[in-house]
Amino acid sequence: MGDNIARNKFANASSFVYPYAPAKAVDGTLTPLGRWLGTSPLPPEPTPPSPVWLIVDLGAFYWVNRWLVKQMGLIGWSPNYNLTDYKLQGSLDNANWFDLDSVTNNSANQTDRAIAPHKTRWVRVYVTKGLRCNTNFASIVDLEIYAADPTNPYLSNLVLSNSLVLNPPFSQTTNAYASNAGYDLSSITITPTVADSNATIKVNGIACANGQPSAPVNLNAGVNNPIPVEVYPAIGEVNTYTVNVTRASSPYLSAMLIVGIKGGGLTPTFNKTTYAYTSSVANTKTTAQIQATAEAGGSITVNGVAVQSGQPSQVIDLQVGTNLVTVICNAAIGSDFKKYEITITRAAT
Repeated sequence: MGDNIARNKFANASSFVYPYAPAKAVDGTLTPLGRWLGTSPLPPEPTPPSPVWLIVDLGAFYWVNRWLVKQMGLIGWSPNYNLTDYKLQGSLDNANWFDLDSVTNNSANQTDRAIAPHKTRWVRVYVTKGLRCNTNFASIVDLEIYAADPTNPYLSNLVLSNSLVLNPPFSQTTNAYASNAGYDLSSITITPTVADSNATIKVNGIACANGQPSAPVNLNAGVNNPIPVEVYPAIGEVNTYTVNVTRASSPYLSAMLIVGIKGGGLTPTFNKTTYAYTSSVANTKTTAQIQATAEAGGSITVNGVAVQSGQPSQVIDLQVGTNLVTVICNAAIGSDFKKYEITITRAAT
């Protein structure tokens, strides 16, 4: 059952009749003198009495799931001295209140009720109809509050689609990850699995079934794409994992040609998604230079030698017969590249 977290905590009230101070409602003393007694101003008839209330500062945030009110009838008085209509309220700031539970037309000597766990620090017994014998008065012999222990907020696994790799490898207590995606991958899914089957999950703000792929998450090219994976335990705070996926900028060439040859000298005509080309040159052409232009600021090598985008490469000697020239464009951002090959055939005579 746990401990009564209201015991001897700071208590306040809308009013009290001396010597029945608010603190006496949480001191654990079950006597007629060990109670809180509050009263509302007597309203003109037939207006009902103004609500009266008792507040307890629990001193920290808890997930409250049970409350117990011990009434005057429990210590030998008539049930007519029990509260009639009242509710338990919670607050995160001692200013804005929300209902946790309510009791109407009560005659029992003790209220002992389980409620859905709710995070709160301050609790308030809000009395709208006081003692049966005099509804202007409210009395509580003892107020007890109990809290549930948080449940497991962790993932047991986290997998990215398209064989993307998490860095570092997944661990349930590690919340931040990075991964690299190629430029051609415009979206991914994430498959999270919770350690506690009662927990729920959101990926990028959208609900996701446990152990199932999420809705597709679009990736912007050339930037870091942070994707939150939120685990909502049955009881407790949300636990957020973040996967920062860097989608590479374009690794494509926008143009490529052999310098000095009319029309660029390539067969077929250059297209950024065509990677193999041929060219035939006369025996008298003993050298060649390649001019390649990166689509999005990528870096270029020709036969392993760095070349400035849009400028002629180093001079390449051509042997009689076939000569393979390799042009690689590396993305300016992220990890991606495209390899283009030109087979240049120099005639024998």
